[in-house]
Amino acid sequence: MRHPFEQPSSKPTNNVPYVVLAVVIGVILLMMVALSQRESVQIDSDNCLQNELPPAQAVVLLDPSDSLSVVQQRSVVSRLVETVEDSMPERTEIRVYTVARAGRREAAPELRVCVPPNPDDIGVLESLWNNRSIAERKYTEGFRLPLRRRLNALLDVSSDSVSPIVEAVQVAVVDAFRPRGTSVPRTVLVVSDMVQNSSDLSFFREVPDFGTFVRDPNYGTLRVDLSGVRLAVFLLARRGIAGRLQAGQLKTFWEEYFIGQNASPDARPRWIEVEG
Repeated sequence: MRHPFEQPSSKPTNNVPYVVLAVVIGVILLMMVALSQRESVQIDSDNCLQNELPPAQAVVLLDPSDSLSVVQQRSVVSRLVETVEDSMPERTEIRVYTVARAGRREAAPELRVCVPPNPDDIGVLESLWNNRSIAERKYTEGFRLPLRRRLNALLDVSSDSVSPIVEAVQVAVVDAFRPRGTSVPRTVLVVSDMVQNSSDLSFFREVPDFGTFVRDPNYGTLRVDLSGVRLAVFLLARRGIAGRLQAGQLKTFWEEYFIGQNASPDARPRWIEVEG
């Protein structure tokens, strides 16, 4: 018998349906926010952000002044594409130049393209409205394959009589890295044997000491600001005189040169030996 002052026990309430409903509503709201943010992004024909500074910028400088072997060309193209895909964030702006043109003060890039969203990075929520197979096709056919084809075409050219690498670095960096006073991550990838040969500076007798080069009257016209820039050199091995220079003080000169352009010691170039 229940005590006269005892309150009747209430029936247990099942809150599970309300929790599920709240979760469903939350997921829908997150999807709507994510979708609205993606749709608000304006993309140009190069897959780059319109009227916005890219999250990162990269220069690829190609130097086929001496023809590449089949092995070298295949190796360097694969490594370049892998580097872009593995280390550059979505919407990174990439500008590709050649030493032949940039070294002759032609500033226009051979290619401008931005890294699209990688289908491997599509989240669970986004995959609900963004078909993964379509995203993979757009990434492969609209970015990876065209980039690979363009790099192959630019590297498959006849030898050149000059190799103005210093001049080309200056032109490409000034053209690509704008505005200059920002903290946007910036990278320079150079594909070359690094044997400089121009009217202002030539290595074909010997690689000069950088300290001596600094005192040359031409040095002031060849400087370029590399503050905060990361560097990687895909070194193409050569035979004969060029091979002898590569085995000597070549790397030392370039490391001192890049640091002398305000790159910090931490930005000392990463040397990548190319097969072939």
